[in-house]
Amino acid sequence: MSAHAETFPSAGVEASAMASSEHGRSPAGGHDPGPSAASTQLGARNALFAEALERLVRELRVPTAIGYVAVDDGQNLVAAVVAGRPLSIFTTAERVGVENQSYTAATAHRTGEQCVRTFPESIGIPSRLDVTMPFAYTAASTPVRVPGNALGVLTLILVPPRTLRPEERELCTRVADELARQLAGSGEGSTEDCTAMPLLLLVEPDQGAGEAVSFSPLYQVFRLASSLTEAVRIRDVLDVVVSRIVAPLGAQGMAVSVPHDGRQYLLGYSGSAPQAVRAGPAGSSREDGPPVPRFPTVGEPAFLESESALDAAEFALPEDAGACCVLPLVSAGQLAGTFMLYFDHPRRFPAEERAVLVTMAGLLAQSLERARQFEREHALARGLQQGLLPHTLPHRGELDTAARYVTATAGTAVGGDWYDIVTLPDGNLGLVIGDVEGHSTTAAANMGQIRSAVRAYATEGHRPSDLLGRTNRLLTELGTDLFATCCCVWLDLATGTAELASAGHPAPLLRHPGGDVAIPQVPVGIPLGVAPDTVYQSVEVPLPDGTIVALYTVGLVHSHTVDVSDGTKALRDLLASAHDQHLEHLATRLVAITGEGDQREDDAALLLARFTGALPGTHQRVSSFRVARHDLAAVRDVRAFLNRQLRQWGWQRISYEVELAATELVTNALVHADSEVDIRLREYADRIRVEVRDSDPRPPLPAPIIASGAGESESEHGRGLIIVESLAASWGNSPSGRGKSVWFEMGKDDDAPH
Repeated sequence: MSAHAETFPSAGVEASAMASSEHGRSPAGGHDPGPSAASTQLGARNALFAEALERLVRELRVPTAIGYVAVDDGQNLVAAVVAGRPLSIFTTAERVGVENQSYTAATAHRTGEQCVRTFPESIGIPSRLDVTMPFAYTAASTPVRVPGNALGVLTLILVPPRTLRPEERELCTRVADELARQLAGSGEGSTEDCTAMPLLLLVEPDQGAGEAVSFSPLYQVFRLASSLTEAVRIRDVLDVVVSRIVAPLGAQGMAVSVPHDGRQYLLGYSGSAPQAVRAGPAGSSREDGPPVPRFPTVGEPAFLESESALDAAEFALPEDAGACCVLPLVSAGQLAGTFMLYFDHPRRFPAEERAVLVTMAGLLAQSLERARQFEREHALARGLQQGLLPHTLPHRGELDTAARYVTATAGTAVGGDWYDIVTLPDGNLGLVIGDVEGHSTTAAANMGQIRSAVRAYATEGHRPSDLLGRTNRLLTELGTDLFATCCCVWLDLATGTAELASAGHPAPLLRHPGGDVAIPQVPVGIPLGVAPDTVYQSVEVPLPDGTIVALYTVGLVHSHTVDVSDGTKALRDLLASAHDQHLEHLATRLVAITGEGDQREDDAALLLARFTGALPGTHQRVSSFRVARHDLAAVRDVRAFLNRQLRQWGWQRISYEVELAATELVTNALVHADSEVDIRLREYADRIRVEVRDSDPRPPLPAPIIASGAGESESEHGRGLIIVESLAASWGNSPSGRGKSVWFEMGKDDDAPH
């Protein structure tokens, strides 16, 4: 996947089931050639399988017969040919692992013995997620093999289920043995030309020697529609296109574009990049980048079957394309995009295939529109959520802080999780975390109101318990049906104590310097917005120097597979093993409890604060400087600030290197972030740490320095990070509030070059 165009690798399929779909019909005039004549159009190996399967369907009067062959060095079985009634579409497992105990085909292939099993309706689904056969059936599989070589499996699906008589089992064995001899004798045992989907032949067991009709197009449309119903994002939809259109047709690749403001924007492509992509400017994918020039736009399908037709086309195609079809993506009567499918050789598009491709394009258009709408709503919702979180976190010499907020994977709705750090009238700090019920814009709006109320009451000087009582009355007066949980921790930095109060929210975890993790016994009142006259209570606890206060929402420790107690224990264990880990690194470790990005079930917020106090043997100091938005002239003031502080603290030896690296980061932030830039200088016993914070959440990326050429102007971005990387002992970036924090560290003994 490039930074500018989403690329989806082709499956590299050589044969096309759909390309064979026009064969297998009786010739005009009503002559019935029988299975052997029809099957000669299917390829030698498939013809032998088709003849054997048709015989079993007719003689045993079963609805479905499947011919499996081994692929992937014998690790998997794939369905090559399927014969029977249309029910076959719903009873065919396309790919089965040979070690899978749920399939008779795998057992027969693995053991070399016939396997017959009946699956009652309650256990008729081999996989919990596979609902293709939600009914009772009997599966009978017979291995196709010669001595020393397993060539495949013949599987019968019987609906309704019934017992195979001994003579029926014997017939299956005879047919399989005869097929094995034919395959071995003809040298057609190779499986290298297996298609991505099985060839399906309509065979009616109640009729005599009828025609063998291919309904692979119907199968492909059904599978495409089924897969698209599960595709949520644009990437998911395009992955389905590759697996359900590009691969089965043996295409070289595809490309999809969408119109926006009268121009074409590339969503993604697979295979070789179209000339239109290579001719376009960098960043030409998605609607937030420059448009792609000369990308095909059509109002009706175009099928280009030869090189001469391609040469006459008005739009740029891949240089090695031999055939191409360009289809409009129409949704609700409007042109929603263009789908281009191209091949590396000349190719005919029969009438039936053209109709199928247009049908597929219609399904694709609907799914893309749905996915694009999902991503627009998700981006809007996430922007709303991020906009309601604090811009930056205040830092004090006695307190180090870090925060994380991660969204749920599924759905576009925002959550009501939030965190905040409030400066109190006496100069101390208050930590707040909360969670509004539900996942909707209403929940986010309520969260914004509650956060504003908490800040207002805190700046008036109300203690945590009184603050929660006032906020609770306000929320009930708003008439909302949603309730909220909230926890407040007021820190007295001079005495090293904390006053805590909770409204239905989990109590914070306190990680003491020795590694013990305690949960303070906080009286937990009912959530906000339930009863207007609720009285909340607070408790005061000591904070030894070095204590870490961890506030979190329930989404961090709970899911449908993880109990709250188990998740809380995992959080406590990670905190206990933190030792002297930097809070930003610790926050990243803790938030990983929620799972990977595609597995999170709920929003989660995390707020960490370490009360440093006066740790024995250390002399930590913190100083900060703020630069107005886009004020590049203030960079010299930043250097003066750093030079002054480092000399006062006795770090003048590395002052030049720190100033150079810091001003590079500050300049980058001023150029790219539409916000103020906050510079924090923190002294440790053995090193200096500089943090540059802004509101742009995108992480910085180092770029190679280009000595000369057309791309030199583009190479300026990221040079500052290369300088930082060469000077600093370590550097990195972390999310911070709505934006990010880019930091680096230098020690006294670092030999940084001047």
